[in-house]
Formats: sequence, C-alpha cells, structure tokens
Amino acid sequence: MKEREKENLFITYQQTIDSIILDKRKNPKNRKLLNEFKANINIGLHVEEDFCLWVHLLSENGKYALKRGRMEEYDLEIIATPEDLLYFSNGENSTFNSMFKKNRFGFRKLRFLKGSNGRRNLGLLL
Repeated sequence: MKEREKENLFITYQQTIDSIILDKRKNPKNRKLLNEFKANINIGLHVEEDFCLWVHLLSENGKYALKRGRMEEYDLEIIATPEDLLYFSNGENSTFNSMFKKNRFGFRKLRFLKGSNGRRNLGLLL
C-alpha cells in the first residue's frame, strides 16, 4: 500500500470516528459515558492480505484523539477491515456477527487481543 493511500485511509477513518463521537454526544444519555471514558486502544485496519494500518485511539476526560501508529501501552487491541469496523460501530453488524463471522481475508470480522497489562478489558469494546 502506497504512503498516499495510507494517509487517505487514515484521514477517512479519522473523520468517521469524529462523526460517530459527535453523533453520540447529541444524545444526553451518552454524554456522561463519553466524558468519563478513559482508554488507549490500538486499532489494526486490515486492508490487504498481509498488511494492517495501525492507528490508536486515546480518550481521557471527554477528549478523543486518533493517531497513526501502534502504542506499546494499551488497554485493548482490535483488528478488523475498515468496512467491518464501520458496520460494527454504527450498529449494522451486531457484536455476535462481528465476533463469529469471517471477513474477506478469512479471519473473524472483529478480532480483539488482551491489553498490554494482560487484561482483556472487553467492557471497552462493548
């Protein structure tokens, strides 16, 4: 994957995450959860058979930042194709569907790994 394609994918994904967070903030029920949510999440965007574009989401005190690269210290790591992650985050794919059905590369649509501290932290995913 060329560097320009990687940058375009990152910008597109960043805008998607920003719009999801803005949409969630419109609902008063979500505001408290979003303001108290604290996590460092590695996200592997599986775009080619043998390549994942790594980004990480940092959230603390209601502020969110999506940056390129993979963190050494994280609470949760997930790997998915960009479209499967989008369908999971907007509710089109259920948690069950995402965790047990296969993607176009033959892997589960949503793969998750333990955090760097050895804990699963699955509550962050849900």
